[in-house]
Amino acid sequence: MLVAVSGVFAERLVAEGVVDGALIAPLAFVLVLTTVVLHGFTLAPFARRLDLSSGEKPGLLIVGGSQFATGLATALQKAEVEVLITDPNRDHLRSARSAGLPVFYGDILGEAAEHSVEFIAYGGILAASDNDAYNTLVATDLGPEFGRESIWQLARHKEERARHALPSQLGGKAVNGNRTLAEYLELLAEGWIFRTTRLTDEYRLDDWRRARETAIPLAVVSNRQLWFVGSDDDLVDRADVRIVSLLPPEAAEEIARENEAREAAKQQAKAEAEAVKRGEGNGSVTSEE
Repeated sequence: MLVAVSGVFAERLVAEGVVDGALIAPLAFVLVLTTVVLHGFTLAPFARRLDLSSGEKPGLLIVGGSQFATGLATALQKAEVEVLITDPNRDHLRSARSAGLPVFYGDILGEAAEHSVEFIAYGGILAASDNDAYNTLVATDLGPEFGRESIWQLARHKEERARHALPSQLGGKAVNGNRTLAEYLELLAEGWIFRTTRLTDEYRLDDWRRARETAIPLAVVSNRQLWFVGSDDDLVDRADVRIVSLLPPEAAEEIARENEAREAAKQQAKAEAEAVKRGEGNGSVTSEE
């Protein structure tokens, strides 16, 4: 509207002999462009800096649906992180939907996403689709809005020919181990599982490291902030910190046994409680042989 009106006035001013009147239209265009760019690139970071973006929980957009994305998002939810998995391929979102996770079907860079996705509710992005070029495009395009420090990307497949390789300066930050999506999916196929661990005053980072020597730490959640682990220096030794990691099959089996024992104990306690309510002795029950 401003550009159209300025164009009309520019013509009239020139007709009246005002030479500089012709400058009104281009100046109006520059003003509108500058306003849009500044608003688009600074609103979200400014809101996050003022703590107005995501309430009490950090948020993460995961670009690319897969079993890896589903497992990671489920683990992050246990760490009280708002997650959204996006993918332009509906089939890729099937496992996320089955797990009851929030999803967006469509191109995160498309116009529909601008109207349907509350970008300001998410503090970071993980580009983890099966398309390296798309991951790089997402990370590069949304970098100014989210900030480069808040965009991560899974490793790219190694190109056999240099002319097909994407520039290394484009894209997001690397995740621990610099693995590709295919490599993560292979780990899951071998029986690796996601695990969310909360540190306490009694259970510190060194305790976690001793208990999970073979774990692959992926993300840290602390003080309403989320970041992915690039190296061990990114791990924080503080109570209430949550570490999201991948555990190998042997650790997964140990956890399964612990869960089974815990469930058996719960059932035994329930049976004893019912016996006490019935007034049967001290509450002990006879186990079936």
